[in-house]
Order: sequence, then structure tokens, then C-alpha cells
Amino acid sequence: MSRNIGIIDLGTNSIRLILMKIDNSCSYKLLDEIKETPRIGENMGPERIIKGPAMEKAIQTIRLFQRFCRANQVDSIYGVATAAIRNAVNGNEVLETIMRETGVSFRILSEQEETHYVYLGVVNSLEFNDALIVDIGGGSTELIFCRDRRLVHWTSIAWGAVNLTETYLSTPVPSPDQILNLEKQLKEQLTAVPWLDSARGLEVIGVGGTFRNLGRMDRKRTRYSLNLIHNYRIHSERVKELYQQLQSIPVEERKRIPGLSKERADIIVGGMSIISKLIEHMGAPGVRISGSGLREGVFYDYLFREWPEPIVENVTEHSVQNFMDLFQVRRSHAEHVAKLSLSLFDQLKPLHGYGLWERKILRIAALLHDVGNIVSYYNHHKHTMYALLNTRINGLSHRELVLVALIAACHGRIDLKFKLQQHSDVLFPQDGNLVRRLGVLVRMAENLDRSEAGVIDDVLCTIKEKEVHIECVTRENPDLEIRELYKKVTNFNKVFGKKFKFPKQDN
Repeated sequence: MSRNIGIIDLGTNSIRLILMKIDNSCSYKLLDEIKETPRIGENMGPERIIKGPAMEKAIQTIRLFQRFCRANQVDSIYGVATAAIRNAVNGNEVLETIMRETGVSFRILSEQEETHYVYLGVVNSLEFNDALIVDIGGGSTELIFCRDRRLVHWTSIAWGAVNLTETYLSTPVPSPDQILNLEKQLKEQLTAVPWLDSARGLEVIGVGGTFRNLGRMDRKRTRYSLNLIHNYRIHSERVKELYQQLQSIPVEERKRIPGLSKERADIIVGGMSIISKLIEHMGAPGVRISGSGLREGVFYDYLFREWPEPIVENVTEHSVQNFMDLFQVRRSHAEHVAKLSLSLFDQLKPLHGYGLWERKILRIAALLHDVGNIVSYYNHHKHTMYALLNTRINGLSHRELVLVALIAACHGRIDLKFKLQQHSDVLFPQDGNLVRRLGVLVRMAENLDRSEAGVIDDVLCTIKEKEVHIECVTRENPDLEIRELYKKVTNFNKVFGKKFKFPKQDN
């Protein structure tokens, strides 16, 4: 029986809800998400008390979320509270009031628990080895050092986008002295973290609203061709440039900046200062943005609760298999097309010269080539391309995702030249030839299993001077498959420089 799970994150700046659906096969997907910005941690002051107006806004927001969950038939709601509630003198009293008024209970996360969930959200949705994960909240920033995908060190700094802004940036356009004092405080905080030197030169993986808004602003500035924020990369120089620009723009003007949320315009400089000083301190090459963090970490902890530890070993493979379940892919056919594609790839290596990375891309494209069938059989290759270009396959870079989408779609007819031009900002110059060659292999394999009965178990290729001879290892008569192959695959000679032939079947 499928389940719908709601996870509410009660943060210093915002309150966020994600709805996750878990199917009978344990595949899962995001159903919806909603965010409000009551800023429960605003104006707490040195007495560290959450004021009545902020609490009332939070109660109204959570009532809204509760109704939203009820309308979507959510089975369970898990509420977690972070820095503002954790640090407030009246934090427990606030949560008791929220529970009494809304019926939703919240668990106050310790700094260590918050760090653990952020780590789970990132490690289960991105491929990386060594990195510094940084989660900038409204009232704190978590630094998480990973080696070989394992959490090694962590610390929490008591500065976030909201309290930095309240303490140091009191004017609509910050003065040079305000910026100087703010950056001096951040430098002292970073210098005091003893293990941070071990992370010098590593990539920063960013979590939280400040990073997401940074990514969206950069995407708008560069007119990026994909509408994806997860796994989006920004070079350190572009981060510093944007940070400098934002300092000179009044709050009201910032609200008109493409990609920047109006609700974050007044605190974006404070949040960006943390990113800028951290990159400078570490000598980091840039930032990679994670669309998964605390809330997703809570979900993974729930989903994988029976595992020894809630961490997937191969992020890409896990995501591909989940994707196949969600799109109701006919597994036997998809896996057989992948098998035949890889057999052709391996035997034709003298013609293409590709290696393990390209082989991985081909396999994923072959497994997912029919996902568009869930929309319609007609033009399903185009639906496949659209679905893949507008979704997240965790573990794949944006370039890899575009390659998979185009190669998978090549089992039908697409305007490949146009698509390559459209995504030229993501692709490399040589990727056109890669797509054409691997696309031919997928189309060949798809037609070699045209009956979807596994008639052709494998193929044996012999590369001749002008031809590639292909023999079929069969269990039944393969005439249908071979006829379809000759009919549908007409560009093999163009991309590989040789014709293909089935000598025995031609006699």
C-alpha cells in the first residue's frame, strides 16, 4: 500500500513542507512542496525570546500546511525545528503552543542531528567523494567535511542569513564599514574551526535558500538552458562578482533581480557573505548546489530505516532504478535493450574508442529510452527526451543528463542539430558525435528486441574493411527484428564509416 509522508522544517527564516509519495515497490517521488516565510527567529534580541507576532505567523503557516496535508491524504507528518527554536529561551513553550493550536508536533533537533540529516539529504542525492557541505540557515550555518562520502568532521557556526543581517547590515544599502565588520566576524569564526584547513581546495556543496537563490540568479544571468538547480555548478569568481554587485543594490531594487526571491532580498547579502568568505578562506574552486538537504535527509532516514545505515552506495543507479519504477518502464525490454546496446558498444570499440564513462551514459539511456510511454506511445521518444530534460536523476551532472536524454530519444527521429545547439552551454563540442554514435546503438538494440520477447539473446560483431558483420545468437527466428533494423537504422555508415550486414540472414 502506498504512503504519503509530510515533512515540515520549522526554520529561523522559513517554514517548509515537502510531500513524498512512497509506492508499493518502495519507489518514491516528491508530490509537492510549499514554503512560507514567517521568520520566527526575527528580532529575538539578546534575550533570545521568540516574540508573539512571529509565533502567531508560524501557527497560521502550520495550520495552512496541515490543511494541505489533509487534502493530499498524508498518512504521517514529521515536524522538525532547528536553530531559532533550539536557541530560544521559550522554544519548548512555542512548540507546545503550536501543538495545541494545530495538532502538529515538532522535534527540536540538536546541532548534531541537524547536521546528520543535512548530510543524509546530500549524500543520497549527489555523487561526490571529498567535499565540504555547507548549509546556511537563518540563524546558523552547518559545515560538514566528507571524505570518501563519509562524514568526518562537522561544526555549527552561530551565524545565518537572518541574524547576520540584523546584527551587521542595518541599512538598505550596506556601508563599506558594515561589510568589513561582518566579514571580519566571519573570518574569525572560520579560522576558529580547527579541521577546516583539511578541506582547503575542495568543492563546496551548498544547501539552503541562500545557495538556491544564488544558483537561480546565476542561471538567469547566463540564460542557462536547463531549468534545474540541483547539481548546478558556479565558479568561485562568479560567486564573488555577484556578491559584490548585490552590496551596492538597495533592497527594493534587489526584489527585481531575476532569480532572487522577493522574500529573501533583504537578507541575501548576509547569506552571500558567508559563501564568499568561505570560498576565499578555503580556496574552493566553486560551489555545487544541492536541492536536497534537511527535509530530504529526514525522509531518507525514514525510508531506509531498516538499513544498517540510511545511505545508498550508488546514487546514480539507485535514482535510475527509482525512475524506472515511477515511469512504469517495462523492465524486461529495457534491460534487454541495455544488454544489447552494451554488447554492440564493447565489440565496436575499435570504431568509436570510447571508455567506461561513455558506456555508463549509454546504459542509462538504454534503460530509460521508453519512459515517454507513460505519456503516450505516439512520439514517446520525444516524451522521453522532455521527461529526462525536466527531471532529476540524482548522481548525473547536467551534461550527463542532457546526453542521456538525447541518446535515449535517438531511437526515434528528433531534430538533433537544434537540441545540440539549444544545450550548447551544457555540452562539449565533441558531444554531437557522441550522441549520434551512442544513439545509433540504442536504436539498433531497440529494433533487435522489436518483439520484446528476447528473440535475439546477443550479437557477435566482426569488423571488416568496409562492413561490420553481425551474427545473432537466437532462440527463435529473428527475421522480424532484422527487417526492422534494416528499415529503421539508416545512419550507421554515416556515424561509424562502415555498413552493417547480417551475412547469414541475407543468404
